[in-house]
Amino acid sequence: MFYTGGVRTLLILALIVAGVYFYAERFGLAVGYAPFTPVFYWNYTGESFNQIRATGIRAFVKVTVSGDLRQGGFEVEIRRTGQTSPGLVKRYQGRFAEEIRYPADASLYDVIFRFKDAQGQVRMDWVAARNEF
Repeated sequence: MFYTGGVRTLLILALIVAGVYFYAERFGLAVGYAPFTPVFYWNYTGESFNQIRATGIRAFVKVTVSGDLRQGGFEVEIRRTGQTSPGLVKRYQGRFAEEIRYPADASLYDVIFRFKDAQGQVRMDWVAARNEF
């Protein structure tokens, strides 16, 4: 008699959205793929660890971050692989945009992104480069 396929579809979509919302509120959620797209965070606590090799003379590690966090914080740490003390630590909250240049020798470096109860979006990019002047 009546077509109910659309109502069922809306009900299933509503249940999926409610499930994702419940999961994000309880456990935290990160959606995206850095460095190519912004990553969206909802009550997310965790860290991302990346290694990068610097080569040549006058090398540096360049990390570009930009975003807008409505709550929580974000931290970038750059250090030589195997080093226990951080070489450089930058902390961010709210709206931010910065390019970090860390002088480097020819070696492996760790770029660590840490999040604490982050809610918002962050775009991150990291690369090893050389000063050409």
